[in-house]
Amino acid sequence: MMGKSPSEKLKSLLSADRGVSPVIAVALLILIAIGFAVAIQGVGGDIVDGVQQPPEANIDGNPQDGEIILTVESVDNADELEVRTDADNGPDEPDLDTESGATTTVDFDDADTQITVVAINRPDDERVVYTYELPDADDE
Repeated sequence: MMGKSPSEKLKSLLSADRGVSPVIAVALLILIAIGFAVAIQGVGGDIVDGVQQPPEANIDGNPQDGEIILTVESVDNADELEVRTDADNGPDEPDLDTESGATTTVDFDDADTQITVVAINRPDDERVVYTYELPDADDE
């Protein structure tokens, strides 16, 4: 008995009701999923690149006899550092240079005074990066 001729094999192959091999189907699904991921990353990446990082700074404070010495250890995404106090009659607050190692001294007449260092990234982004509250006169 002879097998089928090549033309009969081709006809039976083309008319067969078989589906795609499961391996090929899985490979196609993976390729489609990767394509979607790349497209979403392309769109999402542009959105994330447009978001500006908040200003950051690492400040060291060394309180001594009614004053505090502030030292800049590092600054990231900040145009300036501003020293603020909550005392109405407190001294003029000095600005703090954004260079690493820069120092300033803030004197306080009032023992309840709190100082805050704010990192500012213009035009309107600011973040408190250091706060120190001197002890009450009763606690000393």
